[in-house]
Amino acid sequence: MNYRIGIDIGATKINFVLLRKQRILKKKKILTPGTKEEIIEAIEENIRCLTWNVKQKEVEGIGIGIPGPLNEKGDLVLNPPNLKCLSNCPLAKIIEKDLKTRTLMDNDVNCFTLGEAVMGAGKEAKFIVGITLGSGVGGGIVAKLGLVDETRSRKHIYRGAFGSAAEVGHMTIKFDGLKCSCGGYGCFEEYCSERFFKRKGILPLKLEEKAEKSNKFALNLYNEYGRYLGIGLANIINLLDPEMIVIGGGISVAYPFFIKSAKAEIKKRVISPLSKQYVKIKRAKLGDLAGSVGAALLVKS
Repeated sequence: MNYRIGIDIGATKINFVLLRKQRILKKKKILTPGTKEEIIEAIEENIRCLTWNVKQKEVEGIGIGIPGPLNEKGDLVLNPPNLKCLSNCPLAKIIEKDLKTRTLMDNDVNCFTLGEAVMGAGKEAKFIVGITLGSGVGGGIVAKLGLVDETRSRKHIYRGAFGSAAEVGHMTIKFDGLKCSCGGYGCFEEYCSERFFKRKGILPLKLEEKAEKSNKFALNLYNEYGRYLGIGLANIINLLDPEMIVIGGGISVAYPFFIKSAKAEIKKRVISPLSKQYVKIKRAKLGDLAGSVGAALLVKS
C-alpha cells in the first residue's frame, strides 16, 4: 500500500491529509505558528501523527502547497507576503532531510487546482483553470497531457516558462482603476478579493448573512462583484479556452449570490460561440482540503 501526505500552509491555518491512491484516509487542521522553527516543528510532528501506523517505506512522498513565489526548482520559498517568516526558506529540503522522505513543493493555488482537477469538481475535465477568491485572487492551470501507459493520461500543472503562470490576480481589468498592492492599477485582485467588500464598508461574512436574508444592499453588491468577476473570467476564457473554471477560496461560500451576474458578463464578453456554450463554471468540491489533496498529488503514484 502506497501513501502520500499533503500539506497546505496558509497564513492562519495548515491543513494535512493522508492519501492512499485517491482516497483521503486522515485529515487534520492546525493554526499556523508564528515562526519558521515552530512551523517546521508543527509540520513534522503532525506528519508523524498522521503516519504513526504506516511503515516509512510505504510513504511515497510528501507534498507541500504554499502561498507566494518559489524558485524554479520548487524547493525554496522566496518571499511569501503573508508568511514572511518563511522567506528564503528551503522548506522542502528541510522536511525531506528530517523525515527521510521525498518532499515536493508548489504554489498553493496550483495545488488547489490539481486537487479539484483529479479528485474534485474537475474530475471529468481535461483542461481546468482554478481560481481562488479570498484575501487575494489566485490562479492555477491543469491539463491532461501525456500517456502514463496505453490507457491512461495524467493531469499536469502548467507553470509557464519561468514558473509563474496563472498569476491572474494581477491582470488588468480596468486600465485606469484602483492601485493594487502589487503596484499596478486596475488589477483583477483589487476588484474580486476581500478588498472589494472592505472598501464598501462590510466584511464578506457579514454580507453573506445579509444576502441570505434577501437584503437588497447585499444582493446588489454581490451583483456588482459578479460583474467584475465575469470580466476577469471572460479574459481567461478568451486567452486559454479552458473546458472548466473551478472557483474556490473563502469568498466562494457566497457563490450562489454572485455567479448569475458573473455568467451574464462572461456571455457578453467571450468571443468563441463554442466557449460561450460549453465552458463550465463550477464551485470547488473539496472545500478546505483541495490544497492539501493537490499537494499530496504532487507526488506521482
